[in-house]
Amino acid sequence: MSLIPGSVSLRDVLDVLLVAFLVYQGYLLVVGTRAVNVLRGIVVFAGVWAAAELLGLTTLSYILGRAGTVGLFALVVLFQPELRAALERVGRPRGRETGPSGAALQDLARALERLAERKTGALIAIERRTPLGEYAATGVQIDAVISVPFLEALFARNAPLHDGGVIVQGSRVVAAGCLFPLQSSDGTYRRYGTRHRAAIGLSEVTDAVVLVASEERGSMRIALAGRLGPDLNGTELREQLRALLYDRPVLGDLPFTRRAEAPEPSRAPGGEGGGPA
Repeated sequence: MSLIPGSVSLRDVLDVLLVAFLVYQGYLLVVGTRAVNVLRGIVVFAGVWAAAELLGLTTLSYILGRAGTVGLFALVVLFQPELRAALERVGRPRGRETGPSGAALQDLARALERLAERKTGALIAIERRTPLGEYAATGVQIDAVISVPFLEALFARNAPLHDGGVIVQGSRVVAAGCLFPLQSSDGTYRRYGTRHRAAIGLSEVTDAVVLVASEERGSMRIALAGRLGPDLNGTELREQLRALLYDRPVLGDLPFTRRAEAPEPSRAPGGEGGGPA
């Protein structure tokens, strides 16, 4: 059936709308990442190539064609982390995840607050839609109820699991001493310690809410979507956790995505927790 007889069919309109939707979703996957600048470069490259074809510049067109073929494979290798994160976001289940209960959330916040007061480093990842099983497998399987004394014991100085990260699923601690991926080496957070970079790194490749306490400054922060928020007090920490896990606001609506970040003092490798987490 044609909308305009002999001109445009309903199928043509549907085809255009689906292509526009896919292009828009692809843009949302890369916006805010370093891949945006590369995308702009690809658009410029394609424009020059098309102009060379139209003008009949055979040699230039041949060179650009060969470079484009090689460059496609190079981009896949260079942006493997970003591609993985994008595909993971596409495959995330759309249902509402089961987060910690209200009591468990209070215990998490209180434990982080007490650890920060004692300047004891801590790294806690709260699972949302993205499964964290592959990172839990790098640590010690626990499966214990969340409690303030338990979390304090896990991160106590000289404790066997002190240097690793803790993973929370629902209202239970499922693993401790876990290794998290470090933040990509684009220089944005190069002045931060290893623990903070691990928090940022995990938040880049998953949708986890990652809590981190500094053993140097006694500060508490939240890492989300590859961003590290400012120092929080106990009340602010509870409010942001409640918003992230229950209210689910848009990322840009969160206070810490608009406030300036104070740099964490740099540490030698192994600082801020001594290990990659």
